[in-house]
Amino acid sequence: MFPTRIWTTILQKSRGTQGLPVLAGNYLRARLPAHSLRSAPLRQLSTSSPRHAQYTRFPSEQHRNPSGEAIDNRMKIVIALAAVAGTYYVVHLEQVPETGRWRFMDISPKYETKLAQAAYDELLTEFRGKILPSNHPITQHVQRVVNRVLESSDLGHLRSSEPRRSLVEALDDFWSEDSFTTGRPSGESSTPESGGKEWNLLVVNDPSVVNAMATFGNIVVFTGILPICKDEQGLAAVLGHEIAHVVARHASERYSSSKVFLAIAVLLQTIFGFDFGITNLISTLLLELPNSRTQEYEADTIGMQLTAKACFDPQAAVEMHARLAQHEKAHGATSLEFLRTHPGAERRIKHLEELVPGAYTTQASSPQCAGMQDYVRRFREVSPGWS
Repeated sequence: MFPTRIWTTILQKSRGTQGLPVLAGNYLRARLPAHSLRSAPLRQLSTSSPRHAQYTRFPSEQHRNPSGEAIDNRMKIVIALAAVAGTYYVVHLEQVPETGRWRFMDISPKYETKLAQAAYDELLTEFRGKILPSNHPITQHVQRVVNRVLESSDLGHLRSSEPRRSLVEALDDFWSEDSFTTGRPSGESSTPESGGKEWNLLVVNDPSVVNAMATFGNIVVFTGILPICKDEQGLAAVLGHEIAHVVARHASERYSSSKVFLAIAVLLQTIFGFDFGITNLISTLLLELPNSRTQEYEADTIGMQLTAKACFDPQAAVEMHARLAQHEKAHGATSLEFLRTHPGAERRIKHLEELVPGAYTTQASSPQCAGMQDYVRRFREVSPGWS
């Protein structure tokens, strides 16, 4: 017990204050030396309940990482979309009739008809003023070769030009006729790859362009390719190759494959976080360009058969590509095949040489090519081991 004097002092000092903190402070001052009070800080009292650490072996649903849940949901969406896309891809697989190659194709022939007309309109607009008329000697030269290739394989015929008129009618309409639209097809027509029989031919007077192309039943020949072709045999090799692209529906295949390439690019970007430019580059180098080179080889194979049925010399294709390789080398074409849409010259010539024996066999069995036996005899002299 404290003496009465100490209690009196405590009570006097605690008046006008509120209770326990002051009383405790005065009690410590009464019991401890002064130097201890100055050095030891006072502990504040708290009215809140004490906090205790709790050990939980397995976290509850409330403590799970929300970012992990977002990743899981995103992966589920990606897997579901990949499954749907894979099913769609498998359903639309088909074989190229001429070679048996499997490819993805989701373009209908009916839609190709619309693309053919739209492509023809674009070609007329793009090359306006450069298209040679149908009665031009160069145009007639190209027409003869095209008709032979088409008719020998029952692929149809060129669309007829404007009907022949008398000289008086021609003079009367000379100033009123729009030569740009003369002979232009009216209405919708079917394309060769969709079962149609009419083709369009445009001969473009541009010596600087060494090229020819055919898409959706439209054949375009630039005058710059004619010196490389040298004659009808070489021109037939070029045209047979380009017509083969249409027969095999390569343009529609590229249009269909572009959707696959885009889907793969988006998938790589979603899963691995690649930049879209990087994914586009990967898709181009590993998928798009190799597929383009595959189509070129296939067009060479089909084109060789088309020209053989038309009784043109298959060996002319090898010779024409040798001249083309020299032209490309002289003009600085890249030798890196993986960066090209077309195969390298050496590899392509070797592929054509492998196709020549089969083409001669096709000619030998064709009654239309009865006069081609001398070509077969010539080939046997060059290659004694062939039988």
